[in-house]
Amino acid sequence: MRILFFLLISVGILGASSISTPLLEVQGQRGAIEAPQLQVGMSGFVVRHFDATHSAIIANARVSSINPASSRALVEFSPYDGVYQRSLPTGSWSPKAHDEVVIAYDYARALLIAPNDDTYATLTTKNPTVQWVHPDIYATYLSREGHPTPLASDFHRFCTSYSVGLLFVQSAQTLFTLDCKDLTLLHMAPSVTTSKETTLPFYTRVPKIRAAWWGEGSSKLTSYDPYYLEMIILTNPQNKELYTLIKAKLGDKSPLLRYFSFKE
Repeated sequence: MRILFFLLISVGILGASSISTPLLEVQGQRGAIEAPQLQVGMSGFVVRHFDATHSAIIANARVSSINPASSRALVEFSPYDGVYQRSLPTGSWSPKAHDEVVIAYDYARALLIAPNDDTYATLTTKNPTVQWVHPDIYATYLSREGHPTPLASDFHRFCTSYSVGLLFVQSAQTLFTLDCKDLTLLHMAPSVTTSKETTLPFYTRVPKIRAAWWGEGSSKLTSYDPYYLEMIILTNPQNKELYTLIKAKLGDKSPLLRYFSFKE
């Protein structure tokens, strides 16, 4: 099978090392940092340095807006869920000025959802600098959860537990790059595959993903492209570039267009 990729993964996202910068000011659950090279939707965390040898992660952080004129970005805070242990005490610290914000800490590790083994092999081979987390590991995780149909929450929990920063989804002749924690769309690259082969729910060597008796995600996935496109749209309903792409590929009457939260 021959696969042609007109645009490869965004080098700016994929090759970026983590960015550490101090909080300049804080208002409620938002704070300002100076970091012009960021993108809206990139995730990270806030670190409190108690002294020269003691520090702790006290909150999650997500880039919510960027002002190119001032080279400043606003980040939103949320409770840190990277390490959960009910037997250990948790702090009640809130982010404040001079705390350290670390963005894109784990963006060198990525998970690729692909429709077949040839697509997976081609993409991963062309990007050897990425530490690819094999989909077999994710399939095993889904089997433990009883979800042969992966949910957005499954991606969040898996990527948080395994320190995976980026999620790549090859669907509808497009390679989507998303933040793996909340599935914010960071980049889209057109690609073409000459194969019609599709493995459900995605390419994996795990022969069967165990299904729970009931509940969301317990049914087998029956259609690859529509499902992943809907998931991406539902987590990015205000992305106009995504709207334009879906409209161009699927037409004006595509039922997926109803999930966008704006009008032309």
